[in-house]
Amino acid sequence: MITIGETVYLEPLHSEKQDRYKCKIVEIKENQLWVDYPINEKTKRTEFFLEGTPFKATFVNKKDQSVFMFKTELQGRKMDKIPVLLISYPGSEALQRIQRRQYVRVDTMLDVAVSHNEQLFPPFVTVAVDISAGGMQLVLPRRHSLLENNIIQCLIVLPMTSGEKVYLDLECNVLRISADSEKVRASIQFKEIQEFERQQIIRYCFEQQLLHKKKEAMNE
Repeated sequence: MITIGETVYLEPLHSEKQDRYKCKIVEIKENQLWVDYPINEKTKRTEFFLEGTPFKATFVNKKDQSVFMFKTELQGRKMDKIPVLLISYPGSEALQRIQRRQYVRVDTMLDVAVSHNEQLFPPFVTVAVDISAGGMQLVLPRRHSLLENNIIQCLIVLPMTSGEKVYLDLECNVLRISADSEKVRASIQFKEIQEFERQQIIRYCFEQQLLHKKKEAMNE
């Protein structure tokens, strides 16, 4: 299931920073993975972690692009050909598969710039009223030139709770266009998206869920 050279993303379980670290597997033992030193995706730097630090780990299966998650912890350090960290691995039976249909969709108001590579219509700026790691729903101007099955470029701005703004420039497919008395909307599917980009959207959605739960708790 998991192979040498696989990219693994580590998120400390007991940290308020909500940072994520990227590393690669250099060796696989029975109940242990050896990984190169993780790099913070924001700062592009390595950080020091104490032995016993727990993480949530995710990786993408190369065969079907499914995302798998498992819990792990830092068990030690070792000097191999390069310095490596030793993290626990529960085995393939303990992996949790995150299927695309299980991606969380949240209501939102995100700025999106829409354009077409062949300039079939003038670029315009609008908002996404919901989003998941698989797609989003856009509000369209009453006078628009979008057609179903159009391939478009969408520049999305994700405001994270840390204050960071993540910009994603994604190739998208217009699945369907619908209208009611108030708005014209387009259901958009992300056509070309890197796993890092998908993980950023998943992160944003979970942050929004957490904020919503906190607001509900305060109103009780």
